[in-house]
Amino acid sequence: MKKHQKQATIENLESKFSSSKAAFLVNYQGMTVSQMKNLRFALDDKGGSLKVAKNRLARLAVKSLSDCQGLDTLLVGQLAYVFADSDMTSVAKVLHDFAKNNDKLKIVAGCSEAKVYDAKSVRSIALLPSREILLSQLCGVLSAPVIVFAMAIKAVAEKKAE
Repeated sequence: MKKHQKQATIENLESKFSSSKAAFLVNYQGMTVSQMKNLRFALDDKGGSLKVAKNRLARLAVKSLSDCQGLDTLLVGQLAYVFADSDMTSVAKVLHDFAKNNDKLKIVAGCSEAKVYDAKSVRSIALLPSREILLSQLCGVLSAPVIVFAMAIKAVAEKKAE
């Protein structure tokens, strides 16, 4: 790899780390090309992307960013970098589900909003309900008092009508 190619890779990783909502490190050692292709398609459906780069170049990219300072010590082994452009939980869920079905994929760490998460924390994030489900649950909780009040008024009106 020539020097300008290395610099372009570092700049690409820097921009991905800084522009994405979250970044995950996954060890993909032993995975086949078709498995990686399936993972890329699954991530693309949920607003994620997967990049493979040398750890040395990724270390240089992470070093210049203040958000993911703790990741540089975890850059060991054959790693791929997964970036979540919109929803962190859906991308974490894809990684978790894919790792359950393919024992070769191992989640190493994650980073979001200047916090570094270990593999156990990333699994916990993956088990959270999606944003849409959480919003619908919130709407249900907020509308419950209004529904109960309306039922109480209806009961009083029916009682007076008798």
